Amino acid sequence: MKFSKVFKCIALFLILSVSLFSLSGCHSNLNIDNLAYTVAIGLDVGENNKIKVSFQLSVPGSESSGSGSSQSDSSIVNTIECSSIDAGINILNTYLSKEVNLSHCKVIVFSEEFAYLGVGEALYSLMNNIQIRPDCNVIISRCTAEYFLNNSKPILEKLSAKYYEIAPSSSEYTGYTDNVTLSEFFSEYTDSLSECYGILGRSK
Repeated sequence: MKFSKVFKCIALFLILSVSLFSLSGCHSNLNIDNLAYTVAIGLDVGENNKIKVSFQLSVPGSESSGSGSSQSDSSIVNTIECSSIDAGINILNTYLSKEVNLSHCKVIVFSEEFAYLGVGEALYSLMNNIQIRPDCNVIISRCTAEYFLNNSKPILEKLSAKYYEIAPSSSEYTGYTDNVTLSEFFSEYTDSLSECYGILGRSK
């Protein structure tokens, strides 16, 4: 009899516990309406500060109206001069109505000048950011990264993120590019026996 009562008490306790957890809702500000998704990051040499960081942000619900439409139809570019990438993110968060999220970043663009002076510190910052995926692509741009992001126009894709995701895959059927990811670029950078390289970027 005692065992039966104990069993009933335990069963009742478990049922009440499950009911309480199922009825309690979870509240978080990090929902899709409160986030600004970054599809590309550009890094240039700063004029007054150490670096110039450009964030290409996706505009939710926007679509390009035609094949020759502007890149700004589906995204906007915000450029900030700052001491580091993390500082740039914090500054951008102060005046945007949404929180910057880097989990959908497709490409990292280094200007040729920035790459020439050294990408080490910026590269470690990117690799240590848990939101940035290691499979995003690395582009070395002949022009400034800011100019590249403002003037890269998807022709057959309506969304910038899709354009950046598909473009490097042309390495599968042409010999004019390579699908260089951030993890591969970092591995080559830290390997004393290798030289790191990225996708060559040019814009009109």
